[in-house]
Amino acid sequence: MKAFQHANYPQKLIRHKYQVVAENLVVACRLSLQKMNTNIPYPIRLKTCLRMCVQRLRYAQEKQQALAKQDRRRVATLLAQGKEQMAYYRVESLITNDIHIELLEILELYCELLLARVNIINSIENELDLVSNHMEDGINEAVRALAYSSSLYVPEVKELAQLKELLMCKFGREFIKSLQDNKTGVPEKVIKKCIPELPPEKLVILYLQEIAKTYEVPYSKLEDSDSEISSTVNSNEKMTNSNENSFDNVTDISANQSVLSHSEKPIVSIDNDASYENINEKHPITVRNARMTSEDPQKSLKLSKDMRDKVEFIHPTTAKKDNEAKRTDTDIEELKRRFAALRR
Repeated sequence: MKAFQHANYPQKLIRHKYQVVAENLVVACRLSLQKMNTNIPYPIRLKTCLRMCVQRLRYAQEKQQALAKQDRRRVATLLAQGKEQMAYYRVESLITNDIHIELLEILELYCELLLARVNIINSIENELDLVSNHMEDGINEAVRALAYSSSLYVPEVKELAQLKELLMCKFGREFIKSLQDNKTGVPEKVIKKCIPELPPEKLVILYLQEIAKTYEVPYSKLEDSDSEISSTVNSNEKMTNSNENSFDNVTDISANQSVLSHSEKPIVSIDNDASYENINEKHPITVRNARMTSEDPQKSLKLSKDMRDKVEFIHPTTAKKDNEAKRTDTDIEELKRRFAALRR
């Protein structure tokens, strides 16, 4: 046993030496990189870092949006199975993810702003110059927002930590510390997105209603909202019928001018992340709805009454049915052609 330990002992020493040499090489590489970075001018370092931040923030947004789409499908399956309480909790986490995506979008805009004004940032001397001369052009707001939410609240974008170090070199360590401790000058919208609270019940129900509508899944609160909408529509129809009796000629002319069939409507409204076939043949103008966010979960287009008559709203489910019907029609036509060829 002693001989076996004595034989293995030199191998352990060799391994330890190799580990020490590797660690020394890593430290030497880091020091050389730091020396190279110090030789590069500050505006070039800031510009490259901002470009990398923009790319990484866009990639993080796309990744989070793909995950949010999967979460909506899971919520739809839970609603189809009748597990509404579990779907409610899933929607709460979905709303927090949407708020994080909104934060990434805001930070991307701030990075684009600083990237366009790198030369102005280079001319700023200190924090007093930043506050006194750059409040209106947005540089002060962008610098404080990015320095505040860089490493704590957006850990998936490591380039923001490098940007924070560059801003620390420019404005000092006390500037960054005051932002993190006291939140001095940080915009309220960024603070709200960084520390999201528990979403209200109304917002969660709105999310569930929209998911149930898009995926055509039963939901108990959706029936109540539909009944309220139908009651308001019926009351409006009664009012219009009473007005039509007094103004028959005027309403007939306006109805003929405003009401259009589906084939005559020039504008079509589709979802933001959906792709539909054969829309441009019938509709020359396509408008994409807004993406579902925590501030506007209903994704509704704000249109006037005159414009609403000219717009056809296409849902993902209706588009799927239309595509399936078109495929069946084409299959039947192909079968007819084959039978005609066989008869010849």
